Amino acid sequence: MTRTPLVAALFVVATAAHAAEIKVISANGMREVIAETQARFEAQSGHKLNVTVVETGAIRKRVLGGEAFDVIMVPSDVSDAFLKANRVTAGSTTPLIRVNFGLAVRADAPRPDTSTPDALRKTFLAAKRVLITDPSTGGISGVHLMEVLNKLGIVEEIKDRLVPNRGSAHHAVRVVKGEADLAVQAEHEIRCVPGAAFLEYPKELQRSIVFIGGVGSATTDPAAARAYLSFVTGPEVAPVIKAKCLSPG
Repeated sequence: MTRTPLVAALFVVATAAHAAEIKVISANGMREVIAETQARFEAQSGHKLNVTVVETGAIRKRVLGGEAFDVIMVPSDVSDAFLKANRVTAGSTTPLIRVNFGLAVRADAPRPDTSTPDALRKTFLAAKRVLITDPSTGGISGVHLMEVLNKLGIVEEIKDRLVPNRGSAHHAVRVVKGEADLAVQAEHEIRCVPGAAFLEYPKELQRSIVFIGGVGSATTDPAAARAYLSFVTGPEVAPVIKAKCLSPG
């Protein structure tokens, strides 16, 4: 619903009396969407966001270790684990975005074949340097890559060419600069980089992840937490999700 200036002003006044600080913990997939829309939500709601964005593996350890939060944004399997552990409020979860994974190459270079497992194997073996998210952090693209390399039977042959990075979403940028032959990342982290081209995994090796938003079971202000989730999944944020090369969940 579009608010008139008067309605918007009354909305801010009404919420100012119970403005909250909303602690948000998110995996990397939602990083840019949160950053782009945070100021807009805070101005409209009167609430403030306290945002932490880290790899999925780190979130799992922190949350299952007892860290409190108001809103969580994680892949669906992790959200299910948090629900089972009573760390997320039942009935509060909602799909946010869908993320696929693949390889980045320079757009002005020849496109290697990744259409079949055998073609992908040859593409990896022909690469001298491959940038990846360090799988030890629990980052999905890195963990999935290692599963793929195991299925292809080339882990030992290629391990010395893999360059693991922690907390960086700029692998494709470095490929464009000529620092590596390939990068393995989430699709949106490649498609939104000028000069980079996205190569899909073969269908049988692809993985699609739905990010889920949920309210923490220990939140002291569930209404504020739900208000933020409603905003992030609403019509104001939908164009931002598209602009960041992401798909709605």
